[in-house]
Amino acid sequence: MNVQISIRHMQASQVSKQTIRKLCGEIINKYEPIKNIDVKIEDINGPHKAGIDKRCHLKVRGKNHLAIDVDDINSDINYAIDNAFRRLKKFLKRKPPQSNDLIEHHGLPAIVNFEA
Repeated sequence: MNVQISIRHMQASQVSKQTIRKLCGEIINKYEPIKNIDVKIEDINGPHKAGIDKRCHLKVRGKNHLAIDVDDINSDINYAIDNAFRRLKKFLKRKPPQSNDLIEHHGLPAIVNFEA
């Protein structure tokens, strides 16, 4: 299992790396083809501006060229993290799409690349 967490333009105290590792561990243990999860947390407009600009990007890679990217943007980073992982779990429960599908979930795109 390889989990990489990067945080940009935010204080590390705003984000619980332990919680993120726990969520990643649950995903990797439950869905065997997944080998790597990269989590990018950032404040898009920088730490001194308010608004809906906290982003959680999940980049999931695994066996058989599995590639899933999920983005969530919210005013609260913890909600963005929870929503991104919820959307990833929901997607993984479904049958894998054919190839290079764009999945819409509540108006937010999740780009999914499956290559055989």
